[in-house]
Amino acid sequence: MQEIAASYPQALARAYIENFPGVSRFFAYNPHRQQDFMVRCHDLTGGDKQNRLQLAMALKEFNQSLGCGAATRQNIDLLANGALAVVTGQQPGILTGPLYTIYKAMGAIKLAGQLTQRLNRPVVPVFWIGADDHDFAEVNHIYVPTSQGPQRISLPDRPAGRFSLGHLPVPPEITLLLEQLEQLTPPVGWQQPGLQLLRETSRTSEDLARWFGRLMTYLLGDYGLVLVNPLLPPLRRLSAGVFHRAITTAPEVNNLLTMACARVTDLGFKPQVQSEPGKVHLFIYWQGQRVALYFRNGQFCNREATITWEAGELAELSLARPELFSPDVILRPVVQEVLLPVLAYVGGPGEIGYFALLGEIFKHFGQTMPIIFPRPNLTLVEPLVAKLMAKYQVPAAEIPGGVAEFITRYLQQADQVGFKTKFNDFRKTLAEHQRRLVKEIAGIDPRLKGIGQDNLRRLMRLVNSLEEKVNKRHRKNNEVAVRQLTKVNHMVHPLDQWQERVYNIFPYLMKYGPEILKDIYQAINPAHHGQVILFLD
Repeated sequence: MQEIAASYPQALARAYIENFPGVSRFFAYNPHRQQDFMVRCHDLTGGDKQNRLQLAMALKEFNQSLGCGAATRQNIDLLANGALAVVTGQQPGILTGPLYTIYKAMGAIKLAGQLTQRLNRPVVPVFWIGADDHDFAEVNHIYVPTSQGPQRISLPDRPAGRFSLGHLPVPPEITLLLEQLEQLTPPVGWQQPGLQLLRETSRTSEDLARWFGRLMTYLLGDYGLVLVNPLLPPLRRLSAGVFHRAITTAPEVNNLLTMACARVTDLGFKPQVQSEPGKVHLFIYWQGQRVALYFRNGQFCNREATITWEAGELAELSLARPELFSPDVILRPVVQEVLLPVLAYVGGPGEIGYFALLGEIFKHFGQTMPIIFPRPNLTLVEPLVAKLMAKYQVPAAEIPGGVAEFITRYLQQADQVGFKTKFNDFRKTLAEHQRRLVKEIAGIDPRLKGIGQDNLRRLMRLVNSLEEKVNKRHRKNNEVAVRQLTKVNHMVHPLDQWQERVYNIFPYLMKYGPEILKDIYQAINPAHHGQVILFLD
C-alpha cells in the first residue's frame, strides 16, 4: 500500500481539501479541525425522541429484510437511543455500481468508528440508498477490467418514463448481463460463488434498490452498516415537514439557490448545479412517474404546465400523502438532516460542490449543514500490473493522472536518434531558408510571395508526414513496451478517469474472493485525502 498526493479535477472540491479557508464561507464546519466535530456533536444534542424511535423501527424492519446481522441491528438500537451518524450514499447501481460506492461506505464505517473513540459517544455508519433517483441510464451498466481495456456491459432497455429506481423491478435481462460478466472474468477463485450470489439476490429482490441493499448488506453488513431507503412510508411521513415548507414558501428555496450560485461564481468557481426559474426542488409521483414541480404565476405545475395544482391543495397533500413527494438533489440533504442526527456526511467531489450551495437552504428549514468529509480514494493494482510497473519503472505517483504521459516519455527516452528534435530543427531551418528565398524572388514578381507561402505549407506537410511515418516505425520497434504500458493504463486509469469511477467491485471479488474487502478496508485512512494505491496479492 502506498499513499500519494492527488487532487480532484473539480476546482472547488480541490480547494475544500487543500485550501479550506478559501471556501470556508460556504460551509458550517471545517472537516480538518477536530474541534469542529466536538462542536457539531454538541449542536446535535437533543432531537425528537419519538421520531428517532419511529425511524429506528422502520430501519430495523428494512435492514432485516435485506438479511442484516447483529452489528447492524445493534447500531439501529444505538440510533434509537441517541447515537449520532456518519452518513454517505449513492444511487442503487447494478452490482453496487462504481468502486467508489464501496469506498464511500467503508469511509463512513471507519470514520464512525474513529469518532466513537474520540468523542466518547456512539457514532454509527449509515448508507442512504438513492432510491428516489430516476436516472436509469446512470445505473444500468458496469465496466469490467480486461486485458483489452474496460468492457461495458449493460441492461439493454430503458423503461419508458421517469420512474424511481426503488420502484423498478429487477429486469429479467439481468440474466444476460451476468452471462456477459461470466465471459469477461476468469473462471477461477470466487467467480462461480459470486455469480450465484448475484443471481440469487436478483431473484429475491422486489426492486433495484432492494437488490442493491442486499448486495451491500452481504458485502459490508459485518461492519454494522445501516442502510436507508427513503421511499419507505414511515420515512416519507417523517419527511413531510420539509415537503410542506418547500411548497408553502416557494419560490424561496430556488431564490436561495440562485444567490448561492452567484456567490460561488463570484469566487471563481463553477456551481455544481444551476438554478432553474420556477423550480421547487421537489418531485411529485403522478401516474407512477416522478414529475418535477414548478411554481409559476401563483400555481404549481409540471415543466410543461399541462398539470396544475393550487398552492393550498398541494400543501395539504404534502402532509396527508407525503409518499407522493420526493426531494431533488438540493433538498435531499435537508431531508437526511431532518431524519438522521448527521454528524458528518462522507461525499465525493461533486457532492462537495452541491453542499457549497446549500448553507442558506439548510437554515431556511431550521437546520445546519453537517460536516462534509471527503470520501476515500483508492486504486487497486493487480499483481501483473504491479510487475509491469516494476519492469518499466512506472512510479505509483503516475497513477492518478494515468500512464499516457509516461508512455510518451518512455518512447522519447528510447529514441536513440532523437528524431523529434531533428525534425523540429529541420522544420525551423527549412522555414528560415525558404522565407529568405521567397523574399529574394519576390523582387522578380511580388505575386511570388503568396506562391512561396503556399509552397512552404506543402513542404511542411511532407515533412510532417515523414515524421509521422518515423514515429509509427519507432512505436513499432517498441510495440511490446507500448502494449504492456497501455494495459497498465487501462487497469489503473481506465477511460482517462480514476479507476474508482469506472470499474465495479465484483470482477475483483470474483478473482480474489471476499477477503479483498478486508484489505481495502484496512487501506482506508480517513485522514488521507490523496490516493491510496493498494497492491493486491
